Amino acid sequence: MKAAFLDKPGHISVKDIPVPDYGPDQVLIQIHEVGLCGSDLHYYKEGRIGNHIVKEPHILGHESAGIIAEVGKAVEGLKPGDRVAVEPGVPCLKCGQCLSGRYNLCDSVQFMGAPPYHGTFREYLAHNPLFVHPLPDDVSFTQGALIEPLAVAYNALSKAAIQPGKPLFISGAGPIGTACLELAGIMGASPVIVSEIDGFRGRMAAGMGADAVIDANTEDVGEKILSVTGGEGCEYGIEASGSETGFQDTVAAVKRGGTVVLIGMGRETVAMPLTEILKKEAAIHGVYRYANCYKPVLRLLGAGKIQGERWITQRYPLAELGNAMEAALSPDTDKLKMIIQVSG
Repeated sequence: MKAAFLDKPGHISVKDIPVPDYGPDQVLIQIHEVGLCGSDLHYYKEGRIGNHIVKEPHILGHESAGIIAEVGKAVEGLKPGDRVAVEPGVPCLKCGQCLSGRYNLCDSVQFMGAPPYHGTFREYLAHNPLFVHPLPDDVSFTQGALIEPLAVAYNALSKAAIQPGKPLFISGAGPIGTACLELAGIMGASPVIVSEIDGFRGRMAAGMGADAVIDANTEDVGEKILSVTGGEGCEYGIEASGSETGFQDTVAAVKRGGTVVLIGMGRETVAMPLTEILKKEAAIHGVYRYANCYKPVLRLLGAGKIQGERWITQRYPLAELGNAMEAALSPDTDKLKMIIQVSG
């Protein structure tokens, strides 16, 4: 089978490797489509995220959908030919976090694409069937690959405890910010205000239902928020840009007693507007991936509540993964979400 390896920062090579063996309690999946994630770009550019370091040729990718090719003897409920989305993190299922339902916080989780665990920029994958989710007939492989970022957004908006008719601010209109925008409309947040430094992404957000889009390059986010909300500020703020300025803008956007949810990954340490947080008694929630979010997102996709495919701005075959990475990192490329066509 073909697999794309990050040999070193800035260099991808596609190689032939054996199809993986699968055990009696696993399924073998032919991967069709994989979304290109910001974490993939971090690894490509820097060779690491935190203590996850690429030390040898490594397969990235974790936002995936495909078809089951084979099932192990002990597997029930899945069969060859089933179209599925792949949840990429497999926890131990024994520790206190797992048993409490927060398996995303398991210390032993094996998350695909995060070294040392190979990801899904390859044609076949052996996986635990507990983390394989059948796609409804009218949900495409592209939408299936988008369930992963949508699950992150679903977790974030659940932490915020969105109520209909309450204003929401989103810092950043990249894929995760866009996923939050999609779900916020479904949950009834209003108005939904988005800030973005990239003009193309700002226009995309406006076309996807944002009630107001702030140009964070030229406009004062706090003043604009007060203008849009009649001087009150937002009940909720979602930081999805990963920037220090985005964090500060999100704190500025929420009113007293508001809720701030942090998703974006940037520098490990940022300056915190502590006095403002304290004076507002703002609640701060961190979001790390997701747990038990795939199924509710799948139901929304199956019901036609989320389109998803309108996010896609570029598609590349697996053989051109390196070119996709370079285009995604280029400031000259208008992009929102890129899909890598692996097979099929």
